Amino acid sequence: MSKVFISYSTQDEQIARDIFGALKQVGADPFLASISLQPGVNWTEEIFSNLKYSKWVFFIATKAACSSPAVQQELGATLANNKHLIPVLIDISPAELPGWVGQHQAVDARTDAGQLRSTIEAIGQTIRDDKFWSGVILGGLAVALIAYAGK
Repeated sequence: MSKVFISYSTQDEQIARDIFGALKQVGADPFLASISLQPGVNWTEEIFSNLKYSKWVFFIATKAACSSPAVQQELGATLANNKHLIPVLIDISPAELPGWVGQHQAVDARTDAGQLRSTIEAIGQTIRDDKFWSGVILGGLAVALIAYAGK
């Protein structure tokens, strides 16, 4: 499953695709509905399944996204499941973020595109670190099992 979910309005497709590409470059496994959904799947189930298993949610915060019922549902699920929500301000101010989303520190792409790149790179590093430590733990368990089996 995806580690990073991108919530966006279809009107902001290119911005979402740019973030998807940047996340892929740093080794993240992003989910973007327009790219990730396969023909024939129940898209509602697939979207919420990927949202459920994602650690981070990038919310492409635009006027169009804030008025989208689908995005509002994704944000509600994000908040209810205590996901790490990262609002990315595109054409709105922090004060214009919907409801409880406004309580999350936003990346203001309107004034500092470098902050978005730094955030994406930090997520990539966290994912790489998690993979490393998972490998160390699994390797240790394998050695312990081999040692135990040899007794």
